[in-house]
Amino acid sequence: MDKTIKSILKQNESLFGSNPTVNKINVGFTNTLYNVNDLFIIKICTDLNNEEKFKKEINFYNSNKDNDLIPKLYFSSTDKDNVPYMYEILEKIDGVSLYDVWHKLEELERKAIIKQLCEAMKRFHSNKGTPYDWVKRTSDLFLTLYEKAKTLNLFTVEELALLNEAYLKFPTLLKSDEFVLVHNDLHFDNIFYKEGSIKLIDFERSVYAPKDFELDILYRMIRKPWKFASEENEQYTKLSDYENIMSYIEKYYPELIHTENLYKRLAIYDIVYFLKQYVNAPQYGELKEDVLKATEIVISEDKKVLK
Repeated sequence: MDKTIKSILKQNESLFGSNPTVNKINVGFTNTLYNVNDLFIIKICTDLNNEEKFKKEINFYNSNKDNDLIPKLYFSSTDKDNVPYMYEILEKIDGVSLYDVWHKLEELERKAIIKQLCEAMKRFHSNKGTPYDWVKRTSDLFLTLYEKAKTLNLFTVEELALLNEAYLKFPTLLKSDEFVLVHNDLHFDNIFYKEGSIKLIDFERSVYAPKDFELDILYRMIRKPWKFASEENEQYTKLSDYENIMSYIEKYYPELIHTENLYKRLAIYDIVYFLKQYVNAPQYGELKEDVLKATEIVISEDKKVLK
């Protein structure tokens, strides 16, 4: 057992006891995890480049202390005075990834799970943030990727013109006044399931944003569930198992679905997401198709393109 975990155990002896059972968990790339007494998880930020995200997760927990749909945070440290790394002590939750069981569940069970997920999102979104320029934030991301795509000659002149046409709509479509705390990484590998109940994990990407941004990854997972599944679970992902999720969200969290211009806003997020993937892996032509399909949705009021 290394000095860091020994130090953490000693400092938190009142929680763990004087002779705790400790097992290292061999998962994760940016954090080191330990199971203590099969009741607690110690999460140590051993990648110093990940510290800002780690702080975000701690802040997320502290902003959602009464949310029983996430693990309980017992203690966190960011000062590194006595231990050379930031760390968290979390409730150990039992269960499996929702991806592991989604294909086995009856539709009524799926509906009940999405109802719980909507409750979790509502609780996250009750934390209000200071408004900022969402249009500029998204536009800057797009323009950086757009210029790189031009340099790499990834699109024809006509396709670049369509992307530019979509970009010109950003100020109208992305106007946002309310900013809330969003998980920002909602897919089924970050949802644990046990006996009909769920708990959400992994809050390092949390951000204050318009509430519809919570659907960015979730809606993409609904349409392409295999993209977020592990290799083991990819074989079980069928589109038909996911087709009712948005209607369930509309039932249990209508304010989220009734966001003005929702699907055009989600298409803009798709453009940025797939464009980033495409400039980094231009050998995958389907990413170009994804970018152009999203572009079509954004500009479709004015013309029909890319039939």
